[in-house]
Amino acid sequence: MGLLLLQTLMLPLIIPSSSVVLGAWLPSPESPNHTPDALFDLDAPPNFDWISHHDWIPAALVVNSSRSPCPMLNTLANHGFLPRSGRNITKDMLNTAQVTVLNMSPDLASKTTNAMVAKLGSPVNESTAFNLDEFAAHDATEHDASLTRLDEIQGSVIDVDPGLVHLLLADSQEPWLNTKSIGRSRFRRENESTAIGSPVLSSAFTSFAQLEASFIVLIFGLGGGDAIDERWAPKEQVKEWLNEERFPIDMGYNRSEIALTIDLQQSIINGIKQSYQELGGK
Repeated sequence: MGLLLLQTLMLPLIIPSSSVVLGAWLPSPESPNHTPDALFDLDAPPNFDWISHHDWIPAALVVNSSRSPCPMLNTLANHGFLPRSGRNITKDMLNTAQVTVLNMSPDLASKTTNAMVAKLGSPVNESTAFNLDEFAAHDATEHDASLTRLDEIQGSVIDVDPGLVHLLLADSQEPWLNTKSIGRSRFRRENESTAIGSPVLSSAFTSFAQLEASFIVLIFGLGGGDAIDERWAPKEQVKEWLNEERFPIDMGYNRSEIALTIDLQQSIINGIKQSYQELGGK
């Protein structure tokens, strides 16, 4: 795909059942009074300072690169927000990348980093570093029934499986993903996993998988307000991100203009869990 070309104008955002034209909101016939909680000024040039000088270079072009089962960690490395080698990463590096690149609140960034690193058993202090492939330890930092990776008994748990990405997107009949569609995806993947002979996920990993999945809606979602299932993540952006592990600037993505908080993520997790349980999930 070549190196990332920063665009000077934002591409049109995909807004379900409606259209945005020259900054105006055009309601759909199905919901004539529904408008998003916050509209972006499409006449204003988008700010891409956060990604300037951070071209996308895939791991295949980096000598002795290390990558993980986590698409966001890999994306941060592919753009050079973490070491492009994926090696010798510290907690401070990861915290800084999440705050700077994703506009996470410092509290959420620290919570995310600590949750991931705790499963490694290291680093034990701020000076100890880790490599991305350390997150591929099965039943420690990685689990079966991933939304985008094969189960351990099937093959690589590090490389993305495009077929699984396709099924994730197909779980929504709309041009976006939300908490309801991702709850369906989690339920489907756990059933598929046990059907091929993988063990049932523990309750701890079931919860952790829902937390992982929440990042799709958290990072790529638009709108919603108090109606968390109306926070929509455009499929085309999610597809490019997951398959190529790059920020889909060419698809209209830009980082959130507001800080992503622990409370917002918890609301998304709750929405995914509710959808999952409505289908019979434990």
